[in-house]
Amino acid sequence: MMGDAIKLLYEKAAGRIDARDTERATLLSWPNPKIEVDGDPYPYESESLVFADYLQEREIEVTFDVIEPAPTMMKGKLLIPSPLEVGDRLLVSRMTGQRYYVLGKER
Repeated sequence: MMGDAIKLLYEKAAGRIDARDTERATLLSWPNPKIEVDGDPYPYESESLVFADYLQEREIEVTFDVIEPAPTMMKGKLLIPSPLEVGDRLLVSRMTGQRYYVLGKER
């Protein structure tokens, strides 16, 4: 019974990111990203990095229904800037080869 419980726990945890899978890095430049991973001797350029979608600048097309003064529809775009700034501390995960996935910012 204990073996079954351990096996079930292992199956639930497989593929999850935990503290052992993450590393810390510093953002050296933005929007042409370059990061320096703690303990690595050289920085990683943009071609070695993959950023989570919510960390990138986004453009969203929107439609507004305006009621007053006269009913009309307005279309436009909302620009959501990236929350990243040079000097930010980042949480990164090493992918295959010398590539990193940037998970988010440290607080």
